[in-house]
Amino acid sequence: MNKRQRLLDEMIAIYIKDGEPIGSESLRLMVDIKISSATIRNYFKVLVDEGVLSQPHISSGRIPTNNTLKEYWRKKLSIKNTLIINNLSKIEFASKKYEIFCNIRFKKSGILKKVLNFENEYSILVFDNNEVVVPYSTHLHTFMQELIHQDIDDIKNIAKSVCANTLFKKLEYISNIEVFNFGYEFLNITNGSLILEIINSHIYYRLKNGFYFDLFPDGYLGIIQDIKLDDNYGKIFIFGKLRCNYEEFYNEVAS
Repeated sequence: MNKRQRLLDEMIAIYIKDGEPIGSESLRLMVDIKISSATIRNYFKVLVDEGVLSQPHISSGRIPTNNTLKEYWRKKLSIKNTLIINNLSKIEFASKKYEIFCNIRFKKSGILKKVLNFENEYSILVFDNNEVVVPYSTHLHTFMQELIHQDIDDIKNIAKSVCANTLFKKLEYISNIEVFNFGYEFLNITNGSLILEIINSHIYYRLKNGFYFDLFPDGYLGIIQDIKLDDNYGKIFIFGKLRCNYEEFYNEVAS
């Protein structure tokens, strides 16, 4: 890592921790890099010109732009890995401490075992812990037979994507899930339908694991990731301001 990138990363980390603009002399004193204030000021000027940093006021220091923070979190957080926790209370505590909203959905597996044809009137979907009955159609029956051995959650996603609304609603009704929400006060979204989609854990039917920025107000990010508590697997949606300390949040909930 070159000196400029290291200096930028250090500056972003300090900004995330303190939330205040940073001047060249302050940064020089805070980082473990042999560099003069004048050199830092030159770096600052170039980074402002490139849109990496901004200067809120003429007399103030610099702060990272939203695009810079987005790229920082993309590199910093390893969300491809399953988040393993041992206590939900840690997430509740960290949510308040770092001002981050969390929705968690745990599911109990339901595998499609077989699909029965009842007198060409109904298709009976037999799962390992429940059954669903839907009006028979040759197309739907054949389609469902191809999904034998699939998990109920995967089948729900497919049903929603192909607008098989009756099937989706019936599968939703028998799904055995637990939903937890922490930090409602930090869910700063004005779109009412999106809020309901999030707190009811329906967001996972539409979005896959990853970072999400454009869906939310400028200056915020959303993260969807796999999560595991004991023997329970599920999904977690994490939402907050770009300047929230997500690294410390993850360290705390996974410790």
